[in-house]
Amino acid sequence: MVIRIANVFEGLHHSSIPSDEGLKAHFPLNSDTESSVQVRAWHNDELALPAEGTHFGFVWRGMAYVMRDRSLATFPLSEGMYFSASEAVTLSGHDTSGIVITDLRHQGRFQIGGPLELEGRFAYIDGGMTSLLIAPMAFGDPVLNALYMPPNVDQTVHCHPSDRIGIIIKGTGECCERDECRSLTPGTLFHIPAHQEHKFVTYGQGLDLVVFHPDSDMGFSDRNHPMLSRTLVNNVRATDLPDIQTSR
Repeated sequence: MVIRIANVFEGLHHSSIPSDEGLKAHFPLNSDTESSVQVRAWHNDELALPAEGTHFGFVWRGMAYVMRDRSLATFPLSEGMYFSASEAVTLSGHDTSGIVITDLRHQGRFQIGGPLELEGRFAYIDGGMTSLLIAPMAFGDPVLNALYMPPNVDQTVHCHPSDRIGIIIKGTGECCERDECRSLTPGTLFHIPAHQEHKFVTYGQGLDLVVFHPDSDMGFSDRNHPMLSRTLVNNVRATDLPDIQTSR
């Protein structure tokens, strides 16, 4: 099975999870993404994240705290909240756990959001709904999404043009690749390589998950953003006036 599935939190109560390297050994990406994307988790312990790249984090259980190392400013993150940071930060908390996906190629910004809403805002496929948690700042940037799948769904077999990495938040089901299916329970991490055909199958509770995309086909650019498009000169949008647009 090419798809990677592991529950690194299973059986952990008041103990800590393995170190970063231990987690990576249990959850290798095994794809071209491996060199540029790292997956970490924390449980009842501090997790220091370096300044390189952008970190996309999600609090699965408990109350966590994220401290910006440069300013020492600390922000509380309750269960179901999420963040991004393109700087060195430290995660901590008691009886708390979550995951962090770091994209070494991306330079994002510090953001905090959540907690997760009870249902998605946009229609997906097969009755599923989705919401943007961390939206792409510019065209092609990474995305953190929430996906809400209804009960008793046998999803259409599909694939994605880039890797998908995430965590099961609520419900139970299966992830199926060809003729092999693997169980999904809360706390399960998954990695689906680009172009790998798969489907999700849900049971009576449905399935909620948070998933990271390393790229997107939407977002703004120097010639396409609201400040420019909503500026009018004699009723002509500034997007249609290249002579006045800032060059860089």
